[in-house]
Amino acid sequence: MNLDLKSLVDRKVGTRIAKMLYESQHKHGYLQTGEIERIADHVGEPLNVIQNVVGFFPHYRRTPPPKCSIQVCRDMTCKLRGSATATAKLKEWINQLEAQSPGKELQVEIQEASCLGRCDRAFATIINDELYVQRTPDELVEIASKALDGVSITPDSDLQTARLTLQRSEIDYYRSASPPLQRYSAVRNYIREPDADGVIRGLETAGLVGMGGAGAPTSRKWEDAKKAIGVTKYVVCNADESEPGTFKDRELLLAAPHLIIEGMIMAGLVIEAQQGFIYVRHEYVEQIAALKSEIVAAEKEGACGKNIFGGGRSFSLEVFVSPGGYVCGEQTALIEAIEGKRSEPRNRPPELETNGLYDQPTVLNNAETFAWVPAILLKPPSQDMADKEIAAPNVLSARIEPTKPLELENHQGIWFKNAGRDRIRGKRFFSISGDLERPGAYEVPCGITLGELIDNFAGGMKDGVELQAVAMSGPSGGFLPGKLPKGTLREPKKIGTDKQPTSDFKYPELAGDLIDIKRLPLDIGISRELGYPVGAGIVVYGANADMLEQAVACSRFFQRESCGKCVPCRLGSRKIADLAELYQLTPVVEVAQEILGSISMLDTVMREPGVCICALGASASAPLASYIKYFRPANSAGKA
Repeated sequence: MNLDLKSLVDRKVGTRIAKMLYESQHKHGYLQTGEIERIADHVGEPLNVIQNVVGFFPHYRRTPPPKCSIQVCRDMTCKLRGSATATAKLKEWINQLEAQSPGKELQVEIQEASCLGRCDRAFATIINDELYVQRTPDELVEIASKALDGVSITPDSDLQTARLTLQRSEIDYYRSASPPLQRYSAVRNYIREPDADGVIRGLETAGLVGMGGAGAPTSRKWEDAKKAIGVTKYVVCNADESEPGTFKDRELLLAAPHLIIEGMIMAGLVIEAQQGFIYVRHEYVEQIAALKSEIVAAEKEGACGKNIFGGGRSFSLEVFVSPGGYVCGEQTALIEAIEGKRSEPRNRPPELETNGLYDQPTVLNNAETFAWVPAILLKPPSQDMADKEIAAPNVLSARIEPTKPLELENHQGIWFKNAGRDRIRGKRFFSISGDLERPGAYEVPCGITLGELIDNFAGGMKDGVELQAVAMSGPSGGFLPGKLPKGTLREPKKIGTDKQPTSDFKYPELAGDLIDIKRLPLDIGISRELGYPVGAGIVVYGANADMLEQAVACSRFFQRESCGKCVPCRLGSRKIADLAELYQLTPVVEVAQEILGSISMLDTVMREPGVCICALGASASAPLASYIKYFRPANSAGKA
């Protein structure tokens, strides 16, 4: 490592830049020119470096905010629930104000915002940094009018839904442990008997994978970072959660921040890191406060900071508030943001486990992934589970005592391994919203079907309407119809005793010319095998939903959120969005067919491996391409 890079690691210049910009904007409401110059001087960087960062992120302002600033979510479930109507109503109110005071500068602005992370209570609006959900257009006009007069209406809170989500979940073992356990017991146990390899084996036994969508084995990430050589190491939590339709981490961050923090401390102890960052989107105000409060509590308890529980190990944590942008959810772009740079994805390899934050070994996991770690390491399996493990050859050694039943020497991860369906490992949370009776975040066994999630957890379709479509992974996976035509899924064969494919379909319940989408298992392994998407955010559409309108809106989302680094993504996403709107408007079938040909070409090119650095470019065409494939009326153009 060269001296300049070592100096950068030691000084953490980039992280200081990002923190100072956030604090200045939070204090003044915008970034004053003098403040930007002061920050550049303070960190010893050229002024244009700071200006380049400020110009990239949508959250930073260069001019004073008006008395009333309104942001209305325009994506997926919010659009489905009428956010466009509310936006039009607010704009009409602004026009009336202008007519009443001609020539007078109005102190009000309105913007359509990308997903605000409240899809379960759509639609969501932020007025002067205060959250309002499920408000009528007239209510929003009243709130905005009060804001213009300097009066604040009590905002809505995420706390009630977060507490309800945790009450019906198993992830917080401290709530159910008998006898009761002190918080941070996994850390206490490790400090008393350090065993990094044992922790990694426990995660491997559990089969814990990344819950942000990629599904990489957590044990492998931790082991690679543990073995990597570096001046210092880092642990980073991705709690950005800006994928439309996704809000599960929001609940954990607010109602169970201790689980995320303990999971990160354990990662720090295992890989011998001394610093961690929790990267949270700035719209999660309550969640940020809860995390900061819990970090202070953990430090007072001795679980975090210097000399953890008197064992001589140290690990510090801090919350890093995102300056905004969907692309920040991509792990390398997130790292760039923490370093105080434009949040543009990196080329890979190298991977973060060897060359992550400040080019040092880094473990980066999703918030839910970290939150599962304490329960995996602490919760014992049932006796039946233990007996099965003992009976299985070469799984784990057993201890036999004449007066006691067989016991496992190491139980870590076994209960989680057995928590799924049909030998699928684990449990996980899904965010599910749309035309449902009880949208929300639900902890479920991996491998349950989409129909079980919809009917048994989310209360079924709203008002009993027929299911038309499902976005299985926010906008990134496009839309699938309620009945899947033949060819939608791959058909892997069973493997016989001779280890050769047989003539039998491996998943006979998913065979046929028309498959009910509700029969799809919610498991990332099976989904990859059969070729359908499964993400953390699921949006369900009833028969009355306008799928073309949704496809156009999602196409615009990708165009707006592209960081612009890759030319195919920067230009291609814009072209797709333009074509989507043109197709929506054109009444001429011949013109529509020409548009469809262009869309098909762009879809093929942008999905090619290596064309775009991150998944945004490859996903940009998915909403429109899936609409054309499954929902476009035969021989029709646009709205026809």
